[in-house]
Amino acid sequence: MDRGDAFNTFQDCVAEVLDIEPAEVRADARWREDLDADSLAVVEITLALNDAFAIKIPDVDPEQLATVGQAFDLVAELVGV
Repeated sequence: MDRGDAFNTFQDCVAEVLDIEPAEVRADARWREDLDADSLAVVEITLALNDAFAIKIPDVDPEQLATVGQAFDLVAELVGV
């Protein structure tokens, strides 16, 4: 899996949980402001990403992952892409 494939999988997971189009899940999108993701949705997204990538996302201060891109960078690092 390369970084592009990983981002596509990431987009699909987020879009499914939030019931939006994958194209709306852009690297510069902010979770609450742009995607309307509340804290429960973030937990659901984390679980979906853990399953999709067979990883365990650590507990992180939400302020550190304010955008989709920041969250994807964490996932990409855990996956090794």
